[in-house]
This record gives sequence, structure tokens and C-alpha cells, in this order.
Amino acid sequence: KSGHTSVTEFCDFTFHIEGISRALSHQLVRHRLASYAQRSQRYCVEDDFGYVIPHSIKNNPDALKMYKNIMESLAEGYHALHSNLGIPAEDARYILPNACETTIEVKMNGRALIHFFNERLCTRAQWEIRQMAMMMKKCVEEHDEQCAEFAKLFVPKCEAHLGTPFCTEHSTCGRHPLLKDIYGDYTKLQDLIDESKNGDMTDIDLAQKFWDTFVKPKGYNGKFKEQ
Repeated sequence: KSGHTSVTEFCDFTFHIEGISRALSHQLVRHRLASYAQRSQRYCVEDDFGYVIPHSIKNNPDALKMYKNIMESLAEGYHALHSNLGIPAEDARYILPNACETTIEVKMNGRALIHFFNERLCTRAQWEIRQMAMMMKKCVEEHDEQCAEFAKLFVPKCEAHLGTPFCTEHSTCGRHPLLKDIYGDYTKLQDLIDESKNGDMTDIDLAQKFWDTFVKPKGYNGKFKEQ
């Protein structure tokens, strides 16, 4: 709560996760301060592999039918390559889809886990990994009272700044104001400085724009004079 989270690096959390897609696991391993052990497609045969179906496809009958046909075709092709033609699993796996289900063990220290939830509980996170993050948070909350208290820090990044929630995304869900709306003058000044660095305006243009942006809105009735 004080913001000093370095001590949380000395506690570790391990999760057994199964039934997620390879598309999700590719996102997950981008969280580098963690340890992973994932089901191998090189040594494990993926005949009749399970797969994840996105909601947008599940809710569209025509898309769902096409999707399932593609998965069945890939499963048949994988089986033919590996079982009928003797292609090693490590090579036959090249035709397996991102939708293919996988199992992975994940270990993160407390500080890395806080950052993980800051990013993946955001409504802008991809739906599958956000859904998984919510389930992981629930696991920690239900472990014991101490973990439940620690899990209060597992919030979207817009709520990680105690007392001053704000959104840093370009596209916002609207739950909290954008950072530029809170620190409007600062960001306007920074934009003005960046614009001036491009060399597209003279010093007089810069002064005029500064006047129009910061002085006039404050209710000062004087006029800008070119000196």
C-alpha cells in the first residue's frame, strides 16, 4: 500500500494452468520476470488436440462451422503426417494452430504478479488472457487471509495509482479519466514543445500558441504583442 513493493519479490506464486490456447501462452511468456514449464509439442503427440473457440466465432453459426471444419482438417493432417507418414512430432507440429490447447506451469514473484495483473486485468487486454487473469486472482484470494489481503493490489493499471486513478491507453473504457485530462496543462505544454522541436514554427508562432493555450483560457484580457 505504501508503494514500496520490492519486499514482495521474496514471495513466489505458482499456478498450474490448462485449457488455454497457444495464442494466450505467447502473450503470457512476454512477462519475462517469471518461470515457465509448458507442455511440449515436440515430445507430446497432439492427436485429437483440444482447441479454444473465441466468442466472436462461437456466436456466429457460419463462422463456427467453418472454424470447426478447419480444426478437424488440421487434426487429420497432423495425424496423417505423424502416424501415417512417419513425420516426427517436432515437425508435424508446424501445422498446429494458435487455438491449440496447452498446459503451462507459471511461477512469478509478488512484484511481477502485481505488474501482470495491472496489465492483464485492463479491459483493453485480450479477452482470453484477461479471463485467465481474473481466475488467477480468485485463486490467490481464496488461498488464505494473508493472500486475500495481498490480492487487493491486483488491479488494472488505471487503479494502481492510489488516490488518483487514470487511464494511459489511447482507447479507454471510460472507467477513469485519461492521463492527459488530469494533467492537461502539462501534456499540452509537452505537445507544444514537441511541435516546436519539429522546426515548423517560428519563435513568434510558439509564443502566440503558448499565449492562446495557457494565458487566454485563464481569463486574462490583455492581448499578445509581438516584441
